Amino acid sequence: MEKSTVLAKEVYTEKPNPDDFKMHSHSDYEIFCFLKGNVKYFVEGTVYDLKPNDILIIKKEDVHSILMTKPSPYARIVIGFSENNLLPGVNEKIISFINNRPLGKYNRYSASVYKNHEWINYLKKIINADTNEEKQLYLTVVLNELCKEYPKDTGTEQSDNIKEIIKYINSKLYEPINLDEISEKFYLSKAHLIRKFKHYTQYTVWEYVLTKRLTHARELLKNGHKPTTVYSQCGFNDYCTFYKAYKNKFFVSPKDDYKK
Repeated sequence: MEKSTVLAKEVYTEKPNPDDFKMHSHSDYEIFCFLKGNVKYFVEGTVYDLKPNDILIIKKEDVHSILMTKPSPYARIVIGFSENNLLPGVNEKIISFINNRPLGKYNRYSASVYKNHEWINYLKKIINADTNEEKQLYLTVVLNELCKEYPKDTGTEQSDNIKEIIKYINSKLYEPINLDEISEKFYLSKAHLIRKFKHYTQYTVWEYVLTKRLTHARELLKNGHKPTTVYSQCGFNDYCTFYKAYKNKFFVSPKDDYKK
């Protein structure tokens, strides 16, 4: 299989707009290094209060977002990669290390704990590398080092059953699911569930479900699954609804991503 390009960049935003950092997920993995600002990082029901040089690893299809605590310049390093970007022989070990963590746990390597590591220097080498092969080499090195130091930082879990609700939604993600069912499961009124979920995640239950379903659909399409079968695999009742939601989310049609 042809190796894809490692996406690597250092980004500085002088006046960050919270609307630009809404809940999303990717069909690739991500290393995120926080450099500067006043933000918290939400990952699947867990909030990490970030300090400069903290590193987070996000597995593909994990829902995450940035929560701005107060206006200030915001700087970060973002590395996006797939399984194909890792050197042979370490691919399976590293991907397993990332994938096998519990939902929304052990994402952060706190700079205050890991003071003597050169991870950030390697991330900058990835950004400045002249070729994709160099990027893949440095990426494999830094991931292998992160793999050796399994993080114990669990962040701050959201209260009021939100974490358990998110786990339950994920267990039923591609099945018919509605607010009545979730409310009954957790002994909440539907109105109470809606308010609580919105309060702790800043998004509605349906926005969360839709984001997860569409990201998984994109992954399937890019791996050769036909649009006419993907929609039902990802929990949509009909192709028309799936098509509209997909194009609204990614600004391309399912067939466009399938062709790629």
